[in-house]
Amino acid sequence: MSGRLSVRAVFVAFACLCALTLGRGFYSSDGEVMFQTTAALAQRGTLALPPDPALPQIVAGHDGRYYSKYDPGLPLLTVPFFVAGDRLAAINHAHRTTIAAISTLLVSALAAAGALAALVALAGRLAPGQATRALLVVASAGLATPLWWYGRVLFPEAALACALTLAVWLAARAEGSRRGLLLAGAALGAGMLVRASLAIYVLPLSWLVLRANSGGLRSFRQWLWLLAGAAPFAVALLAHNALRFGDPLATGYAGESFSTAPWTGIGGLLLSPGKGVWLYAPPLMLGALLWPRFRRAHPALGGFLAVAWGVTLPFYGMWWAWDGGWGWGPRLLVPLLPLSCLPLLALPAQRGWWAAALCALALGVGVNILGILSDPVAHYADVASRCADPAGCVAWTVREAPLVGAARLLAEGRSEPLALFHLAETGLPGTWSAGAPALLIAGTFAAGWRMARAARRRS
Repeated sequence: MSGRLSVRAVFVAFACLCALTLGRGFYSSDGEVMFQTTAALAQRGTLALPPDPALPQIVAGHDGRYYSKYDPGLPLLTVPFFVAGDRLAAINHAHRTTIAAISTLLVSALAAAGALAALVALAGRLAPGQATRALLVVASAGLATPLWWYGRVLFPEAALACALTLAVWLAARAEGSRRGLLLAGAALGAGMLVRASLAIYVLPLSWLVLRANSGGLRSFRQWLWLLAGAAPFAVALLAHNALRFGDPLATGYAGESFSTAPWTGIGGLLLSPGKGVWLYAPPLMLGALLWPRFRRAHPALGGFLAVAWGVTLPFYGMWWAWDGGWGWGPRLLVPLLPLSCLPLLALPAQRGWWAAALCALALGVGVNILGILSDPVAHYADVASRCADPAGCVAWTVREAPLVGAARLLAEGRSEPLALFHLAETGLPGTWSAGAPALLIAGTFAAGWRMARAARRRS
């Protein structure tokens, strides 16, 4: 028997959990525009959208038509799910748009589960026979960081986390093989098609590939194979820009810039009461303390994490919307959070360390379940009604922080209904409201039990 957690069990457990906790709606106009793009692709075979003054994310193209400002990866991924949901609704005479919308949300659930499956595969490679530590890593990443929240909404962060984690796992296991490096590059490239800014991780991933080898011409050739894997997706991204704006280098982000003072954005991403990563992902604080020990055991991956954070913090910290808008926690950091839990593999065996790790895990679960059970957008709307600078108030004022707002909403009885428990309201037969959640609950517990049993037997 292998001393590793089952990758399949991890995937099933978290896919079921994220699907079970899907909310009702897209939570932002970003998700609405992406859903409209999916519908246009599925129903009309076009990326063009009708203009809508209420949705500034729909921008004018060079051909007189209007398009989403965002990259095409997520709408392309969700098309099959939209079609399946639409057909299910048509067969049952249910509300077709609502069912199609719920179906598209499953992409984020599957992407979050894919990120965690890749993470546990990587953890098993780094620490064979240490299933308990691997379970700590995957539980921390899946339950105690905002990945859980983004695995249930139509934001691209879960897909980005999946692409990046998969790319790192493939690069780490490639051991110089061309095929492995091509696949790693392709995984990163697919993520770039979802959001072009994922290209910032080319630098740390290249460092990982070069550091894992002895250097010289061989390492340079392997690096070229990595880039070759990403190249087709980069070309597709440029073609998408040319289609919309007549210029492959033009994007939908015209007029937006890196105008935030770095100390403001970086400080906010790390320490602000509304967006600080330590508040929303407490296990990362313990991971930071363990990073030197992890780096000594795994120099290439330890260095990757250092370079990745060194690139990510200034890049997003200087972006004009460093806070990530109306989301849960530091949205722009979410793709890097699963991999950032890897230093927990280096947790010493002493009881004090394990007690600290379990406390951080429990705290993270408590924090993020507040976002699951409430609607953060309702809090943002409340703040916007009484604050001239809602983003600043949410980020820097304790009483306006989303954590405080979520607790207030729940205390007032304003909890967020979970979509799959209300399927009967969409026109589907009543058995769906009971059957779909029951199936997902059973899947979550069965896969979770298998993970726990593996940890007990093999560590």
